[in-house]
Amino acid sequence: MDWEKIVEQIPTVIEKVRTDYILNNMIIKDDIFGILEKHCTVVYYPIENEINCGFHTKRFVKNKLEDFVYINTAKTVAEQVFAAAHELGHVWGVATQVWELAGEKGVLESKIGERIINRFAAELLMPTKEFRKTFWAHMEKLDLDANRLRLVDLVRVMVLQMNDYMVPYESVRRRVVETKIITQELGETLLKNEEAILPLINAFSKDQNTMLDRVTAKKTIPGLRNLLETVEKTGELSIYTINRIKRDFDIDDINGTDDIVEISIKGGKHGEN
Repeated sequence: MDWEKIVEQIPTVIEKVRTDYILNNMIIKDDIFGILEKHCTVVYYPIENEINCGFHTKRFVKNKLEDFVYINTAKTVAEQVFAAAHELGHVWGVATQVWELAGEKGVLESKIGERIINRFAAELLMPTKEFRKTFWAHMEKLDLDANRLRLVDLVRVMVLQMNDYMVPYESVRRRVVETKIITQELGETLLKNEEAILPLINAFSKDQNTMLDRVTAKKTIPGLRNLLETVEKTGELSIYTINRIKRDFDIDDINGTDDIVEISIKGGKHGEN
């Protein structure tokens, strides 16, 4: 397996999916959730003390195989964003596309597939050109010299990058190596000293108006309320099951609110009298 050749194909696949799915913004951030929701059913639900940030599966729905993605909202927003990008790679079948473009003939093992999709997610959320540009812009703004850079200052810039792209620290650590901003050796040094670096990350994060560390604990499946209202009318599900789903997903009952206020929209289309 030629890993470098495989990596070279990832931007090609990203450019293809950007064109096919009309992804105009180079820096996607939390827009990734809306993109993911267009291509599969996404379940947002918090599970504490769970190591996984998300997973992808396929299920038969009315004799048709459908994609489902679970996002663990007990994780931070940054972790959820990267998980969504990773699972999007599964939905789009990115690993197989990259493997074939690279001319690999052997069986694509799941471990290698996961590695490809992780790299895809990193490139999708942190495009090389933009990532390098913002890194050096932060260096210049902070008046830092790349030849005489303290570890604390490097971490400060990396936290700014975390906020720029709404991704976790580890994703940025890997990315500064992948984009050749720092050497592999320095990247490993950062990894070895992670325990000492974490307090710096927390301190610098507090200096910014950021959502990175926020835990949403969101419980939803987009469109779930409308679906429940439909099946409640048709009787496809029992009232017990419907109420249980409402309880599990914290869906408030809005029945009986129709007569709170009457409104009238006049004038037809916007701008018309």
